[in-house]
Amino acid sequence: MKRPTIGDIARRAGLSKAAVSYALNGRPGVSEETRERVSRIAHALGWRANIAALALSSERVGVIGLVVAGEVPWPTVEGIERELAHDGVVLQLAIAKDAEETYQDWWASGRVDGMLLIDPSPNDPRIALLHKLSVPTVLIGASHPDMSAVLPDTAGKCRQVTEHLTQRGHTKISHIAAGPDEALAATRDLKDVTAVIYEDPMAAAKVVAHAAVLNKRIPTDLAVIAWDDAPVCRTVYPEITAVSHDHAADGSLAARLLLDQLNTGVHEHRGGGRDELQIRGTT
Repeated sequence: MKRPTIGDIARRAGLSKAAVSYALNGRPGVSEETRERVSRIAHALGWRANIAALALSSERVGVIGLVVAGEVPWPTVEGIERELAHDGVVLQLAIAKDAEETYQDWWASGRVDGMLLIDPSPNDPRIALLHKLSVPTVLIGASHPDMSAVLPDTAGKCRQVTEHLTQRGHTKISHIAAGPDEALAATRDLKDVTAVIYEDPMAAAKVVAHAAVLNKRIPTDLAVIAWDDAPVCRTVYPEITAVSHDHAADGSLAARLLLDQLNTGVHEHRGGGRDELQIRGTT
């Protein structure tokens, strides 16, 4: 007979696995009524705490690792640190080109209880390594079936952008993923397009700054949107319409998911921080 899990309790109670975890572990965030209801359901299902997970929890060092190998949204790191500090857990941060070597060293030496990974690529070798090492891990911006993850609402973000442009009469919209060195050439090659969404905010800024080279008036001839907001979007004229994201909320949620996973052994995928279109002069 299959051993009952927190997921089974969550389905029976109509709650998230995180809420059930809070209730069973005596954490704040749920009402006493909910705590008692979850306890009754757990008892009825024959659920028992994962002894292996509890044993591991008693051997923790109170440190979570984060290796930064490239550019990351620093508000995400700030959100992680604040959430961990709330529970008295320390964030160990390293900036290293060889992230895999650092992961192996930290885990083999018992320096960390788990890891966080920000904005990995879909086939990122770091994910495979952490999975192979059986390191408790939370991914921010990607998913893996055996790891908790904070996932972006890409569809919702796309809907905000396209609705904004279509409401302004644009019917031919293009998306350019090229970096700033190729942005002008990529834009020049477009035919009959009246609006462009740029993956890289630096690329969007370069196009706006050099619109005269393209013989374009912005936004009259060409509307410009940056897929991600950045300070550079407000340093050119006109300022660039862009999608801002609550990166700090991503970090806070990722840290909480990892702490909960260390307590319960439960993996959970959750939606991240809010996206909001910042409408400025380029649209």
